[in-house]
Amino acid sequence: MTEKTVNSDASRADRPGTRRELLIGAGCLVASGTALAMKPRHQIEFLGGAKIETLVPTRFGEWAFVASSGLVLPPQDQLQDKLYTQLLTRTYANAAGAEMMLLIAYNASQDGVVQVHRPEVCYPASGYRLTTIAEHAVPLAPKLAVPSRYIVAETGLRREEIIYWTRLGSYFPRRWSDQRWAVFRQNLRGDIPDGLLVRISSIAPEVGVASLDAFARDLYAGVGPRMRRVLVGNR
Repeated sequence: MTEKTVNSDASRADRPGTRRELLIGAGCLVASGTALAMKPRHQIEFLGGAKIETLVPTRFGEWAFVASSGLVLPPQDQLQDKLYTQLLTRTYANAAGAEMMLLIAYNASQDGVVQVHRPEVCYPASGYRLTTIAEHAVPLAPKLAVPSRYIVAETGLRREEIIYWTRLGSYFPRRWSDQRWAVFRQNLRGDIPDGLLVRISSIAPEVGVASLDAFARDLYAGVGPRMRRVLVGNR
């Protein structure tokens, strides 16, 4: 290589455009490395390899399992198979003939892309109008109240009262915005949280939120330690 060629190469390297391209390339490498380092890697999964249908008994308190149909379910769309890894739907009845419907939906990982389906979405999609939406706290045990929502959904033929809560890792978001923020915060820490939705409802006339809460307490008392952690995390 001649001295003239060396000087020409050095001159091109000193050009502003070339220096700018080098800086941009270095910045991209740093950004890629940072993104890789911050990628969530720690899985938070309270359920493990267990099955919800075996952890939730068919009898607890005054309640006994009577059916697995009749519940309002999320819309059948292209995300249906990704929303939940396990879905439990049961109707329980007591000796007096009162019935309660239970839905427990579980997803092993929440990465901010696919998230739990809330009743505010699936009920209107099934033709219901929501006449009441109120913040609530379900008293599952002494000194244990879970942030939740109370909803009344109606059609011309049916009125359903609902309480539900969602757990994303260690958070209990009541709204979509809170839900996305909960996933983001845990992903930012390197955690991939699991996701849970628990929905209890009844179509009995004027059943009342107190009766829904009572069923939730019986459920919590009737399951074992592992399912309690699935229901409320580390609370």
